[in-house]
Amino acid sequence: MNEKLKNNPVMKVLLGNSRLIVLLIMVVVFTVLTSGKFFTYKNLINILYAVSLYGIMITGAAFAVLVGGIDRTVSGNAALSGAVVAMTILTRGVGGGNVALAIFLGLGCGALSGLIHGLILSRFNIPAFLLTLATNEVLYGIVQFVTGNQLIYIRECALMDYIGQVRWLGIPIPVYIMIACVIFSYIVLNHTVYGRQIYSVGGNRISSELSGVPARRDILIAYIISGFMGALAGFVLSSMNQQASSTQAKNYENDVLAAIVVGGVSMRGGSGTIQGAILGAFLIGVIGNGMTLIGVDAIYHNMIKGLIIIAAISIDMASVPGSPLNNFLRKFKKKKA
Repeated sequence: MNEKLKNNPVMKVLLGNSRLIVLLIMVVVFTVLTSGKFFTYKNLINILYAVSLYGIMITGAAFAVLVGGIDRTVSGNAALSGAVVAMTILTRGVGGGNVALAIFLGLGCGALSGLIHGLILSRFNIPAFLLTLATNEVLYGIVQFVTGNQLIYIRECALMDYIGQVRWLGIPIPVYIMIACVIFSYIVLNHTVYGRQIYSVGGNRISSELSGVPARRDILIAYIISGFMGALAGFVLSSMNQQASSTQAKNYENDVLAAIVVGGVSMRGGSGTIQGAILGAFLIGVIGNGMTLIGVDAIYHNMIKGLIIIAAISIDMASVPGSPLNNFLRKFKKKKA
């Protein structure tokens, strides 16, 4: 490749991030397949709007994965937060103090959920996948109790109307909230001692503890952040829909975890970036939107996402020295040679 082209700032970014290249290729492919309908201002804003919710969840859930765990309760925290906010406003009214209380309680539920998970997972040898899978169902049970298994409509709440309906410079408010969350997570992970410790604990907890890293505290904080961000996403989702329900955000955790894995965050912990995870969210969002526009039946969407996750995990495992897949690929290369 020409040296001048190689040193071009744009080319450096592209060459250093294969996911960005894949994203651009997908945009071009769907634009061609939809005769230009995909690459329109309105559709791109729709993708941004849809991805923003997952993006907020990702900025928290990535902490749990990086520290060597997983958090499948992001959807349950979102549903509980939305239900608590809606019920508080419904019973107390839409006054400024009441709305502030509702938001505080909603976000507090998410932080409390994260605190409980963090305390358990940092002290006991329980698989995070199984624990959070089970407690996610518990959270949805609580939501059913809080809402009476009914749709709870939120009317005449100025703040929630503003977040759900207003646009700045043509871009929905939830997108700006996602950007703020991404900036927060990026700064914490890349420019703080805690961020460095997260990668250390996720890479090798025993070694980190021997080096004096407070692994229990770091795991606890990671799950609190994850719970809080899940709850924030629930508040934003309720603002978008102007309602809360017992099934709100159901199964969103699958897309969140898919985006994190596709974005290059290792499920083994200790490796990956928040910007990669967000790129993964956009890849999932672009694929979902593109499939809808070209008329792929919705029943195939989850199947395709599942295949993407399998491919991403396979690539991740293939990079681990000593893993069965890595050993197989090495033997295959030797045979070819």
